[in-house]
Amino acid sequence: MAENDKLSEKDIALDLLSSSKASIGTLAKALTETTNPELRKTLKNQLTACINSHHRLSDIAVSKGWYNAYGNPQQQLQSELGEISSVTQ
Repeated sequence: MAENDKLSEKDIALDLLSSSKASIGTLAKALTETTNPELRKTLKNQLTACINSHHRLSDIAVSKGWYNAYGNPQQQLQSELGEISSVTQ
């Protein structure tokens, strides 16, 4: 594998964030659709753990400058377009 083909820590962190968001959505949906009290408790605990993990990962990504959660939307869009341009060149 060439040096340029390796995933960076940023790539991994952002992929984990994306996956975490999907898991949170899936767990939330499942939680709202179940009526079994034991299953609801299990799903609720899992959802809470997933949200807490997502929060910690988000904090890391923000602190390292990999995810600009607080910038205005125009700045975020320009940053993303700049990254896309560098990848396609």
